[in-house]
This record gives sequence, C-alpha cells and structure tokens, in this order.
Amino acid sequence: MALRMDAETRRAQILEAAAQAFARHGFRGATTRAIAQAAGVAEGTIFRYFPTKRHLLLALFEAFTIRPIRQQLQALEMMEPREWLETFLAERLTAMRAHLPLMQALYQEIRTDEAVRQAFVEQIARPFLEQVQALLATALQRRQRALHPALVLWAIWGALHGVTIFGMEMDPDLAALPPEQIARELTALFLWGLEGHPNEPAGR
Repeated sequence: MALRMDAETRRAQILEAAAQAFARHGFRGATTRAIAQAAGVAEGTIFRYFPTKRHLLLALFEAFTIRPIRQQLQALEMMEPREWLETFLAERLTAMRAHLPLMQALYQEIRTDEAVRQAFVEQIARPFLEQVQALLATALQRRQRALHPALVLWAIWGALHGVTIFGMEMDPDLAALPPEQIARELTALFLWGLEGHPNEPAGR
C-alpha cells in the first residue's frame, strides 16, 4: 500500500510541475528536464509514468477538466436545471480562471497539433462526451424537453470556454466580473434567452 501511495504522490508531483511549466513556457517551451527538476525526480522517472510529453498534456487535461466535470455531473439528477447549471458554471469558471495560462496552453496545443488533437479526441473527449450526452438526454427526456443533447452540450461547453479562454483575455471588464455573476447571467441566457423570464427582476 505504501508503494502505491508513493507512486501516486510522485505522479501528482510530476503533474503539478508540468502544469506550472506548461503555464509558464507553453507546451513546446517546457522541457521534461525542467519538469523533472521542479518535481524533484530524475528525468527518466517521468517516462515511467508518462511515455511522452504528449501523455503529460493529456493527463493534465484529464485532471484539471474532465475529472472535476465528472464529479459535478453526478449532481445533475438531484438538482433543478437552473441550480445545477449555475453551480456548474460558477465552479468551472473559478477553476479555469485560477489556471488560465495552463488552460490556454492546453487548448493551443490541441488546436495546432494534429497528433495531440487526435489523441485527445480518441482517448479523452469522445468517451467523455458520449457519457455527458447520455446524461443530458436522460435529463431532457425527464423534463420533456425536445432538445438535441449534443446541441445542449456544445452550447454550454462553447459558452464556458469562449468566455474563459477568449473573452476574459480580450475584455478586461468581463475578466473583472465575479464568476458567480457570469454564471448567473449565462444561466439566465440559456434558460430564457434575450427576452428574459417574465418573473425575473430587471437587472438581476
């Protein structure tokens, strides 16, 4: 058991060092030698856990994005749509803002490197998104909403990442807003559109 805990701790140390290196230098600028030094391990130790630097990047995406979302999805069936969506968006906005340089580095590599993008889609994105669509389909059916689950998924995903990755970088006023306010207003936009709910106070 102790050996297993040591291995898990070492893996976590390597991931944390890689996250800092990618955020500071970008994926291509960060070296496994520097990551190893920051993690306090030999460079060869990294490759015992992650065969390539690409595997490190995918593991970081899993740790910082996919795993937390999976945990949040467990509450979908126990909460009302408005409460769940507002909570989900606020938590993800807070987490992504806290690790914005890392998120930007990860998405930059996924967009520009075909091999990374293909590995990301096949190993992480497709299985995860299929699971999310199934959960959304169940939730929509239960509430008798005739919406395509994939459209709902990508609308939420696009709004979340568009606001965080691009909007906050380009618009200082948006970047200054509290995550809770952004989440509340995005939720209202998703649920009631631009016209708003008839019982929703103006300027809420």
